[in-house]
This record gives sequence, structure tokens and C-alpha cells, in this order.
Amino acid sequence: MTGKKETGGVATKSAKTANGGANGGRRENGKPADASGIPDGIPIAAGGSVLRPLKASEVVARAVVRTIRAEGLQPGDHLPSEAEMLKQYEVSRESLREGLRLLEVQGMISIRRGPGGGPVVGTVDSANLGRMEALFFHLAGATYDELFDAWVLAESTLARMAAANPDTEARQAAVAPYLQGDVEEQDHADLEVYMSGHEGFHGVVAALAGNRVLQLTFRAYGQLVAHHLATVGDVRVIHQSLVEDHLKLAQAIFDGEAETAASLMEAHLTRVIAVNRAELGVLLEGTVEWL
Repeated sequence: MTGKKETGGVATKSAKTANGGANGGRRENGKPADASGIPDGIPIAAGGSVLRPLKASEVVARAVVRTIRAEGLQPGDHLPSEAEMLKQYEVSRESLREGLRLLEVQGMISIRRGPGGGPVVGTVDSANLGRMEALFFHLAGATYDELFDAWVLAESTLARMAAANPDTEARQAAVAPYLQGDVEEQDHADLEVYMSGHEGFHGVVAALAGNRVLQLTFRAYGQLVAHHLATVGDVRVIHQSLVEDHLKLAQAIFDGEAETAASLMEAHLTRVIAVNRAELGVLLEGTVEWL
């Protein structure tokens, strides 16, 4: 990504360090504090860490996930009853329930209450991954500027990969609705509904990238930004500009112009980030909030 902002990401962090911190060197609890007066986050491990052994509840959760995959279960499908799973997995009721709660928190399943209820298969949603990432970002002291930088890099990469997708027929069919100009013309009164529609285009681009790891992890950044924008800003003020951006992006992907798509995506996100910057103000140097 070219044209690195002087106030963004690592540059902002370095400037704060050089100046003795945003509080003029003031320390809280013996730790440097950021612009909000909150001490800097937990240091990110430098490497060499290894995954710890799984707890019993995590072993159960993994077994349930494997069952979902092995049996080809889809969102909304019911899982076996508690009695059946206790017998199947040969664990305690406490471990089973804790394992199911772990999956529920991640959105992998939902627990329906009452008659006919029980565990139901959920969805693989980058928004749930983003919620977990936000916790790590917050504890690490990551700023919104850093999140924006990561978002631009991630989405530009996805746009480039989408346009380079060798399946021309699938690529063109996926973006064709956005070339017609009527997909996003509705004027939504509800900002969250509007943002959901806006995110739909980015989801299509991510899927075309052809890499499910990047699709999930990179899209999580956009989901975080979308949530915060729906909370503090209103991207509808530049609605027409965003619709035109999507049309140009869709055309570049349709034509297979990878570098053009990446450049257009970067310019597109710059407009969205401008709305965030105007609304967040000094909070830009604060830490990303856990959703």
C-alpha cells in the first residue's frame, strides 16, 4: 500500500513513543499510557510459544465440530440430544456443556431453549472471528489507525485475487448484479441494515479470492470497521460515491484487471475511513474496543 499516512498505524505509535507517550510521558500503574490515559496493552508474544494441551471441554468442542463436518451438517440442522452426546463422546455432563458453550460463543452453534430445542448448527461467519480478534487487539493496545491500515491492505489483496480468479464465468456471474446499478440503490432508514448491504459486496469479492483462510481472516477486519461505523458514524452521507465505487470495482473484477481492482479498492476504503476519522476524532489513537 502506497502513500502511508503520517498519523497512521506504526508511524503514530512511533511518534507517541518518541514524545514520551500521548500523556507527555505520564505513566499509569507503571506502564506508558495512550491518548485516552489507558496504559498500553499487553506485549505481543515475540514467538517461540507453543499451543497448550486442550482442556476436556475443548476436546469435546473439537469432537462436535468434527461430527458436523463428517456428517455434512448445515446451518439450522439439529445436533444430537445431550443424552446422546454424553454417550457418543463419553465425557461428563459438565465437560459437554462447557464445550457446547465454547462453540456457542464462537457462533458455531446456537442453543435453542424449550420443547424441540437443543444445539443447532450455526454459521462460519467472519463477524464472529472479528469479535474474537477485537479482544486480542484491545488487550494488545492496537489502535483504530492500525485496524484501518490492516483493512485497506487486506481488502485490496482480496480485490486483486478476485479479479485474478481464473474461473471467468463464476467471476463475472458473481459481480454482474453490481454492474446493473440497482442492487444498492435502496435508501435504508436503518444504518445497520444499510451497512449489511454494503458489506455484502465485499463478501462477494472475498469469496471470489478463492482462499477460505484469507476470506475469513481478512473479512473480519471489515466486519469490525462496519460495526464501529454503524455505532459512531453514518456512511450514508457518501452513499452515491460508494455505489459508484462498487460499480467500478465490479467492472474491474468482471474484466479480470487485478491491479486496477486493488487500486480502486484502496481508494474506496479511503472514503469510508474518512467518515470514521471524522466521527472518532482523538479516539483514533485509542485502542480498538472489544465488541
